[in-house]
Amino acid sequence: MAVTKYNQEDILPIVIHILSFSTMKFAEYGYLSIVENEVKALKGLDESDVTPVMYFELLEASDDEISKAIRDSIAYIDASVDTFCLLHGIDLDELYSDERIHELACSLYYDLCNYAEGIIEEGIEVAITELPFLTANSFFFLCKLIIEQEIDHDFLMEDGLYGKGFQELEFMDTANPDVAVLHELIQEIKKMNLEISEIYSNRAN
Repeated sequence: MAVTKYNQEDILPIVIHILSFSTMKFAEYGYLSIVENEVKALKGLDESDVTPVMYFELLEASDDEISKAIRDSIAYIDASVDTFCLLHGIDLDELYSDERIHELACSLYYDLCNYAEGIIEEGIEVAITELPFLTANSFFFLCKLIIEQEIDHDFLMEDGLYGKGFQELEFMDTANPDVAVLHELIQEIKKMNLEISEIYSNRAN
């Protein structure tokens, strides 16, 4: 697959789509955590009966610390989407209805996150603990996409926050306002990674 180059006009729409996908993943894992620990009666629901709306409704109704941390993570991502819309006059309804952009974003999101999809099989606690860092890592590549207009799929592990990207993030040029928005978001999501890890650690002690 190697390097994929993207048209300049497609990049920000792809970025916003991937931010949206990320909020859905947080909501999904939050829902699974609540079902596992708080509302076990919902375990019997058929997957076809569970909707994304239920993810968010259950999250809003939960007082659990993990649920709150997930809501905070989603709020940070949503705020970044709002900032992009204000900066560029974007109509989200129109953007999300663009099937071509949706397919491009789905493909990239899969490439950025696929290697970690198996963590859910290790248990919801492991998955939620890993999710914020995985998300920050994918957002790091979105910064690089804005700067370089391409993604090198062959070196996702080596180039990301799991590799040399961790130091690169610290010295990243944020003169581009879109990069600056994502860079700040990455820092917030990384903090949520530490917060969620601490919540689980305290529960184990």
